[in-house]
Amino acid sequence: MPEFFSVFYRVIAPIFVVAGLGYLANRRFTFNTRSLSQIVIYLAGPALVFSGLSQSTLQNDELSRLLIFTMSVMVILAIIGSVLARMIGLSQKQRSAFALSLTLINAGNYGIPFITFAFGQEAIGHAIIIFTATSIIANTLGVFLASRGSASVGRSLLNIFKVPLPYAVVLGLLVNQGVFAPPLPLERGLDLLGEAAVPLMLLLLGIQLSKAGIGSQIRLVAFTGVIKVSLPALVGMAVARLMQLPPPAAHIAIMHISMPTAVISIILAEEFGSDAKFVSGVVAFSTLFSFISLSVLLPLFS
Repeated sequence: MPEFFSVFYRVIAPIFVVAGLGYLANRRFTFNTRSLSQIVIYLAGPALVFSGLSQSTLQNDELSRLLIFTMSVMVILAIIGSVLARMIGLSQKQRSAFALSLTLINAGNYGIPFITFAFGQEAIGHAIIIFTATSIIANTLGVFLASRGSASVGRSLLNIFKVPLPYAVVLGLLVNQGVFAPPLPLERGLDLLGEAAVPLMLLLLGIQLSKAGIGSQIRLVAFTGVIKVSLPALVGMAVARLMQLPPPAAHIAIMHISMPTAVISIILAEEFGSDAKFVSGVVAFSTLFSFISLSVLLPLFS
């Protein structure tokens, strides 16, 4: 039990200091969350991914295995979410929100600081790669799932190409492999913008939580939230074993994909017509419940 409180105090509490400031600030000033969200989607997030990938010192084999591991886990979660949503008889809009909530992982504004505090600064390279993989899925499969709440398959696929992050991934990998080098002012400017991404996302997490409510779907929200904070670790352990991913990379990866539902799921739900109220409830519930789940999981993998 002392270790449980130690994990909470050292790793989780600092994250929620910043998120808490965002929560309190929004109570006072009422920020425009859509504008802040668009800054993350179209500017700060892609800049962070580009900088992280272009400067990564991980070996190509480890980098690719982490990308494949994370994407595989998220695709499996999307399939489980879609099947389970149909089995329990949800409407199309609810199925979209349910699958979206299970699939997207808060690997950025929660995961990166968590992994850094839990495993040390040397784990930041792994964290950036895993965040990149979750961002790729969020901005492709996530956009598709969110769009399916109100759009056709064709329109849902088209929306994938409207967000810049996949292009940032490609450019970052090309720079990392020495295919080309960006001009110094551009490189430093993107580094600077990328450094703003995590604090901005943490503040946005607090702001979104101040607006989120469990709402009238409390049982479904709680059901989804409990699955969200328990299922990814089980899927992650199975995939890591199948891929023979060695520690400490496996331990970092399993902890990272065990984060609660990503704030970007609310952003995507609002942007592309899914059930944003339900998604915001799952974000709130899974984030609060993760205080317990992550404090229990971390001693097993640290």
